[in-house]
Amino acid sequence: MFKGSEYAYYAMYLVGFIIMMLINLKSHERYEIEKKKAVTLTLITYVAGVTGALIMGRIYTAVMATVGETGTRVAIYGALIFTPVFMIAAAIAMKQPWRKVIDMLAPGIFIILTCAKFGCFMDGCCPGIKCDFGVFNPDLQATVFPSQLFETATMLVVVAFCLWYAFKFKGAESGTVYPVTAIFYSITRFCWEFLRYYPSEEARHIIFGLTFWQFCCLITIAVSVAWIVTSKTGWLAKKEAELTEKRRLAEKERVRKRKAEKNIVHHKKRK
Repeated sequence: MFKGSEYAYYAMYLVGFIIMMLINLKSHERYEIEKKKAVTLTLITYVAGVTGALIMGRIYTAVMATVGETGTRVAIYGALIFTPVFMIAAAIAMKQPWRKVIDMLAPGIFIILTCAKFGCFMDGCCPGIKCDFGVFNPDLQATVFPSQLFETATMLVVVAFCLWYAFKFKGAESGTVYPVTAIFYSITRFCWEFLRYYPSEEARHIIFGLTFWQFCCLITIAVSVAWIVTSKTGWLAKKEAELTEKRRLAEKERVRKRKAEKNIVHHKKRK
Protein backbone atom coordinates (compact mmCIF):
# COMPACT_ATOMS: atom_id res chain seq x y z
CA MET A 1 0.00 0.00 0.00
CA PHE A 2 1.10 3.54 -0.67
CA LYS A 3 0.29 6.04 2.07
CA GLY A 4 -1.44 9.23 1.00
CA SER A 5 -1.48 8.32 -2.69
CA GLU A 6 -4.38 8.08 -5.10
CA TYR A 7 -2.24 7.10 -8.09
CA ALA A 8 -2.94 3.38 -7.73
CA TYR A 9 -6.68 4.04 -7.51
CA TYR A 10 -6.75 6.05 -10.74
CA ALA A 11 -4.36 3.63 -12.44
CA MET A 12 -6.63 0.69 -11.67
CA TYR A 13 -9.65 2.71 -12.78
CA LEU A 14 -7.88 3.22 -16.12
CA VAL A 15 -7.13 -0.51 -16.36
CA GLY A 16 -10.83 -1.20 -15.87
CA PHE A 17 -11.67 1.30 -18.60
CA ILE A 18 -9.32 -0.42 -21.07
CA ILE A 19 -10.93 -3.80 -20.34
CA MET A 20 -14.36 -2.23 -20.76
CA MET A 21 -13.38 -0.77 -24.13
CA LEU A 22 -12.16 -4.16 -25.37
CA ILE A 23 -15.41 -5.84 -24.29
CA ASN A 24 -17.56 -3.19 -25.95
CA LEU A 25 -15.59 -3.42 -29.20
CA LYS A 26 -16.55 -7.09 -29.26
CA SER A 27 -20.17 -6.77 -28.14
CA HIS A 28 -21.44 -3.61 -29.86
CA GLU A 29 -22.79 -5.51 -32.89
CA ARG A 30 -24.87 -7.73 -30.64
CA TYR A 31 -26.63 -4.63 -29.34
CA GLU A 32 -26.94 -3.09 -32.83
CA ILE A 33 -24.79 -0.08 -31.93
CA GLU A 34 -22.29 1.36 -34.42
CA LYS A 35 -18.64 0.88 -33.54
CA LYS A 36 -17.83 4.61 -33.42
CA LYS A 37 -20.81 5.32 -31.21
CA ALA A 38 -19.90 2.40 -28.94
CA VAL A 39 -16.40 3.86 -28.51
CA THR A 40 -17.85 7.32 -27.83
CA LEU A 41 -20.30 5.95 -25.28
CA THR A 42 -17.51 4.03 -23.55
CA LEU A 43 -15.42 7.19 -23.27
CA ILE A 44 -18.41 9.06 -21.87
CA THR A 45 -18.92 6.24 -19.37
CA TYR A 46 -15.35 6.64 -18.12
CA VAL A 47 -15.80 10.39 -17.62
CA ALA A 48 -19.22 9.83 -16.03
CA GLY A 49 -17.75 7.30 -13.59
CA VAL A 50 -14.97 9.64 -12.46
CA THR A 51 -17.45 12.51 -12.17
CA GLY A 52 -19.86 10.37 -10.16
CA ALA A 53 -17.07 9.27 -7.82
CA LEU A 54 -16.07 12.89 -7.23
CA ILE A 55 -19.68 13.96 -6.60
CA MET A 56 -20.24 11.12 -4.14
CA GLY A 57 -16.97 11.95 -2.42
CA ARG A 58 -18.28 15.45 -1.70
CA ILE A 59 -21.63 14.11 -0.47
CA TYR A 60 -19.92 11.58 1.81
CA THR A 61 -17.57 14.23 3.19
CA ALA A 62 -20.49 16.55 3.97
CA VAL A 63 -22.40 13.77 5.76
CA MET A 64 -19.38 12.63 7.78
CA ALA A 65 -18.68 16.23 8.81
CA THR A 66 -21.95 16.18 10.78
CA VAL A 67 -20.31 13.83 13.31
CA GLY A 68 -16.93 15.51 13.17
CA GLU A 69 -15.25 12.94 10.91
CA THR A 70 -13.29 13.45 7.72
CA GLY A 71 -14.54 12.24 4.37
CA THR A 72 -12.91 11.34 1.09
CA ARG A 73 -12.18 12.98 -2.22
CA VAL A 74 -13.51 10.16 -4.38
CA ALA A 75 -16.00 7.37 -3.70
CA ILE A 76 -16.43 4.61 -6.27
CA TYR A 77 -20.03 4.03 -5.20
CA GLY A 78 -20.77 7.33 -6.89
CA ALA A 79 -19.82 5.73 -10.21
CA LEU A 80 -22.41 3.02 -9.59
CA ILE A 81 -25.15 5.54 -8.86
CA PHE A 82 -24.48 8.39 -11.29
CA THR A 83 -23.09 6.58 -14.36
CA PRO A 84 -26.50 5.21 -15.52
CA VAL A 85 -27.99 8.71 -15.33
CA PHE A 86 -25.26 10.13 -17.56
CA MET A 87 -25.40 7.17 -19.94
CA ILE A 88 -29.17 7.25 -20.43
CA ALA A 89 -28.93 10.98 -21.18
CA ALA A 90 -26.02 10.39 -23.59
CA ALA A 91 -27.84 7.54 -25.36
CA ILE A 92 -30.96 9.64 -25.85
CA ALA A 93 -28.87 12.61 -27.09
CA MET A 94 -27.12 10.30 -29.59
CA LYS A 95 -30.49 8.79 -30.60
CA GLN A 96 -29.48 5.34 -29.45
CA PRO A 97 -31.73 2.78 -27.66
CA TRP A 98 -30.77 3.50 -24.06
CA ARG A 99 -31.75 0.04 -22.83
CA LYS A 100 -29.33 -1.66 -25.21
CA VAL A 101 -26.67 0.95 -24.43
CA ILE A 102 -26.89 0.27 -20.70
CA ASP A 103 -26.93 -3.50 -21.29
CA MET A 104 -23.78 -3.20 -23.40
CA LEU A 105 -21.97 -0.97 -20.89
CA ALA A 106 -23.02 -2.75 -17.68
CA PRO A 107 -20.28 -5.46 -17.55
CA GLY A 108 -17.56 -2.89 -18.19
CA ILE A 109 -18.89 -0.54 -15.52
CA PHE A 110 -18.71 -3.25 -12.87
CA ILE A 111 -15.24 -4.25 -14.09
CA ILE A 112 -14.13 -0.64 -13.54
CA LEU A 113 -15.60 -0.70 -10.03
CA THR A 114 -13.74 -3.95 -9.29
CA CYS A 115 -10.42 -2.55 -10.48
CA ALA A 116 -11.01 0.66 -8.52
CA LYS A 117 -11.68 -1.31 -5.33
CA PHE A 118 -8.36 -3.11 -5.73
CA GLY A 119 -6.83 0.34 -6.18
CA CYS A 120 -8.31 1.22 -2.77
CA PHE A 121 -6.32 -1.64 -1.25
CA MET A 122 -3.13 -0.46 -2.94
CA ASP A 123 -3.70 3.09 -1.71
CA GLY A 124 -4.59 2.01 1.80
CA CYS A 125 -7.98 3.73 1.80
CA CYS A 126 -11.27 2.15 2.90
CA PRO A 127 -9.48 -0.23 5.35
CA GLY A 128 -11.09 -3.00 7.35
CA ILE A 129 -11.46 -3.17 11.11
CA LYS A 130 -8.36 -3.37 13.28
CA CYS A 131 -7.39 -6.93 14.12
CA ASP A 132 -4.42 -9.14 15.03
CA PHE A 133 -4.09 -10.51 11.49
CA GLY A 134 -4.29 -8.94 8.06
CA VAL A 135 -2.23 -6.16 6.51
CA PHE A 136 -0.51 -3.13 7.95
CA ASN A 137 -2.25 0.14 7.15
CA PRO A 138 0.14 3.15 7.16
CA ASP A 139 -2.65 5.68 7.72
CA LEU A 140 -3.94 3.95 10.84
CA GLN A 141 -0.54 2.63 11.87
CA ALA A 142 -2.23 -0.66 12.69
CA THR A 143 -2.93 -4.12 11.31
CA VAL A 144 -6.34 -4.24 9.66
CA PHE A 145 -8.59 -6.81 8.02
CA PRO A 146 -8.03 -6.63 4.22
CA SER A 147 -11.70 -5.96 3.49
CA GLN A 148 -10.84 -4.33 0.15
CA LEU A 149 -9.31 -7.59 -1.13
CA PHE A 150 -12.29 -9.66 -0.05
CA GLU A 151 -14.68 -7.13 -1.55
CA THR A 152 -12.67 -7.20 -4.77
CA ALA A 153 -13.05 -11.00 -4.83
CA THR A 154 -16.82 -10.82 -4.42
CA MET A 155 -16.99 -8.08 -7.04
CA LEU A 156 -15.28 -10.44 -9.49
CA VAL A 157 -18.17 -12.83 -8.84
CA VAL A 158 -20.57 -9.94 -9.48
CA VAL A 159 -18.80 -9.24 -12.80
CA ALA A 160 -19.01 -12.92 -13.76
CA PHE A 161 -22.74 -12.85 -13.00
CA CYS A 162 -23.17 -9.67 -15.04
CA LEU A 163 -21.41 -11.18 -18.05
CA TRP A 164 -23.48 -14.36 -17.77
CA TYR A 165 -26.71 -12.42 -17.49
CA ALA A 166 -25.81 -10.09 -20.35
CA PHE A 167 -24.64 -12.71 -22.83
CA LYS A 168 -26.54 -15.87 -21.88
CA PHE A 169 -29.80 -14.96 -20.21
CA LYS A 170 -32.73 -14.71 -22.61
CA GLY A 171 -33.91 -11.37 -21.24
CA ALA A 172 -30.49 -9.74 -21.45
CA GLU A 173 -31.59 -7.07 -23.90
CA SER A 174 -34.55 -5.91 -21.83
CA GLY A 175 -32.57 -3.13 -20.17
CA THR A 176 -32.33 -5.02 -16.88
CA VAL A 177 -28.69 -6.10 -16.89
CA TYR A 178 -27.52 -3.07 -14.92
CA PRO A 179 -30.20 -2.98 -12.19
CA VAL A 180 -30.13 -6.75 -11.62
CA THR A 181 -26.34 -6.69 -11.22
CA ALA A 182 -26.53 -3.54 -9.06
CA ILE A 183 -28.81 -5.39 -6.64
CA PHE A 184 -26.35 -8.28 -6.42
CA TYR A 185 -23.44 -5.90 -5.84
CA SER A 186 -25.33 -3.83 -3.25
CA ILE A 187 -26.10 -6.94 -1.19
CA THR A 188 -22.42 -7.90 -1.08
CA ARG A 189 -21.34 -4.32 -0.29
CA PHE A 190 -23.91 -4.07 2.52
CA CYS A 191 -22.41 -7.17 4.18
CA TRP A 192 -18.76 -6.11 3.84
CA GLU A 193 -19.56 -2.81 5.55
CA PHE A 194 -19.73 -4.65 8.89
CA LEU A 195 -15.99 -5.34 8.60
CA ARG A 196 -14.99 -1.86 7.46
CA TYR A 197 -13.11 0.46 9.81
CA TYR A 198 -14.88 3.54 11.16
CA PRO A 199 -13.22 5.94 13.62
CA SER A 200 -16.32 6.25 15.82
CA GLU A 201 -19.66 4.59 16.52
CA GLU A 202 -21.40 7.78 15.35
CA ALA A 203 -19.81 7.34 11.93
CA ARG A 204 -20.72 3.64 11.81
CA HIS A 205 -24.36 4.28 12.69
CA ILE A 206 -24.80 7.61 10.96
CA ILE A 207 -28.13 7.00 9.15
CA PHE A 208 -30.88 4.97 10.85
CA GLY A 209 -28.26 2.87 12.60
CA LEU A 210 -26.51 2.05 9.33
CA THR A 211 -23.29 3.23 7.75
CA PHE A 212 -23.58 5.78 4.97
CA TRP A 213 -22.75 3.12 2.37
CA GLN A 214 -25.21 0.58 3.76
CA PHE A 215 -27.92 3.20 3.45
CA CYS A 216 -26.82 3.83 -0.16
CA CYS A 217 -27.02 0.08 -0.81
CA LEU A 218 -30.64 -0.01 0.33
CA ILE A 219 -31.48 3.00 -1.86
CA THR A 220 -29.76 1.32 -4.83
CA ILE A 221 -31.72 -1.89 -4.31
CA ALA A 222 -35.02 0.01 -4.10
CA VAL A 223 -34.29 2.07 -7.23
CA SER A 224 -33.10 -1.03 -9.11
CA VAL A 225 -36.26 -2.95 -8.28
CA ALA A 226 -38.35 -0.01 -9.48
CA TRP A 227 -36.20 0.14 -12.65
CA ILE A 228 -36.79 -3.55 -13.39
CA VAL A 229 -40.54 -3.25 -12.87
CA THR A 230 -41.00 -0.06 -14.90
CA SER A 231 -38.70 -1.28 -17.68
CA LYS A 232 -41.27 -3.92 -18.58
CA THR A 233 -44.46 -2.03 -17.88
CA GLY A 234 -45.47 1.58 -17.48
CA TRP A 235 -44.35 4.82 -19.07
CA LEU A 236 -40.71 3.80 -19.59
CA ALA A 237 -41.81 0.94 -21.82
CA LYS A 238 -44.16 3.26 -23.70
CA LYS A 239 -41.43 5.87 -24.23
CA GLU A 240 -39.04 3.23 -25.51
CA ALA A 241 -41.69 1.94 -27.91
CA GLU A 242 -42.32 5.48 -29.15
CA LEU A 243 -38.59 6.07 -29.75
CA THR A 244 -38.27 2.73 -31.55
CA GLU A 245 -41.19 3.61 -33.82
CA LYS A 246 -39.71 7.06 -34.56
CA ARG A 247 -36.36 5.48 -35.47
CA ARG A 248 -38.15 2.98 -37.72
CA LEU A 249 -40.08 5.70 -39.54
CA ALA A 250 -36.97 7.87 -39.87
CA GLU A 251 -35.03 4.97 -41.36
CA LYS A 252 -37.89 4.23 -43.73
CA GLU A 253 -37.91 7.86 -44.85
CA ARG A 254 -34.12 7.83 -45.42
CA VAL A 255 -34.46 4.71 -47.58
CA ARG A 256 -37.26 6.34 -49.57
CA LYS A 257 -35.15 9.48 -50.19
CA ARG A 258 -32.13 7.43 -51.28
CA LYS A 259 -34.27 5.50 -53.78
CA ALA A 260 -35.78 8.74 -55.08
CA GLU A 261 -32.32 10.26 -55.56
CA LYS A 262 -31.10 7.16 -57.40
CA ASN A 263 -34.15 7.24 -59.67
CA ILE A 264 -33.48 10.90 -60.50
CA VAL A 265 -29.83 10.20 -61.33
CA HIS A 266 -30.79 7.17 -63.42
CA HIS A 267 -33.40 9.21 -65.28
CA LYS A 268 -30.87 11.97 -66.07
CA LYS A 269 -28.36 9.43 -67.40
CA ARG A 270 -30.97 7.95 -69.72
CA LYS A 271 -31.61 11.39 -71.14
